[in-house]
Amino acid sequence: MIHNLTLNPAEDILTAILEALDYADNQYSRGGDADVAIRVAFMRLRFFLEAASLLEALKAVQKLESEAATDYTKTELDEETDEPYLVWVPRLRQHVRALRIMFGEPKATTVTKDAIQILRETQYSITDRLCFPRPPKDEKEVHVRIEAVLRCVFSDLMRKPRISKQIKHFEPDTGLPGVKTLIEYKFIGSQEDAKRVADEVLADTRGYTSRDWEHFIYVIYETKRIRPEKHWHQLLRQSDVPENTSVVVIHGEEPARSTPKRPPLKSATA
Repeated sequence: MIHNLTLNPAEDILTAILEALDYADNQYSRGGDADVAIRVAFMRLRFFLEAASLLEALKAVQKLESEAATDYTKTELDEETDEPYLVWVPRLRQHVRALRIMFGEPKATTVTKDAIQILRETQYSITDRLCFPRPPKDEKEVHVRIEAVLRCVFSDLMRKPRISKQIKHFEPDTGLPGVKTLIEYKFIGSQEDAKRVADEVLADTRGYTSRDWEHFIYVIYETKRIRPEKHWHQLLRQSDVPENTSVVVIHGEEPARSTPKRPPLKSATA
């Protein structure tokens, strides 16, 4: 059975199938060709099921692929959003999710906690003077620098991912499909900025449900010390924002403080 092999464990293979499906979705949202990625996903899934001796599931996938063969990029309208989506992508994802349950899906909450810790630690990388001549000057630079770090850990990272239903004031900058997490970056340099962002955070993800995204993280970059992270979490909980929404605060460098000059020491013989 494939899950007893030390090479290419089941989770790695299933993740590779999901990556192909995510790539197909990304290509479609950008007006590109998703045909090859969907074919690859079918092929990988067939090989996996055959190797795992899951013959009934293999027959079901083969039947599905024979239907898809007439048009791998067939689309239908989503009943909720009235927007088109690739028909075969969610159907294949259903098979993969069932297999992940069978073979042992990793706990998404644990990985999400790891993602939060990684985001906190990016503070040192994105402000390192050996890498960058100056701290980030705006939200876009924060986005680009943090994503460069995240890509080293999350190979399935999506920039500006497409979501099935829009969220007020929330435009995700980064998507991590493997942990069903969306990230948005905020840039603040004053208390006024902090108040504006607080209003946006409280108005955004409340009540949002999706089959693809379950966790929301706001990364707030401060140009100086403005509001501690614990204050943001208190705001979320006092406002009954669900536990699936988190805030991570990172900051730039405080300006160097000038050291007051000390009067010269007088000689004892003076």
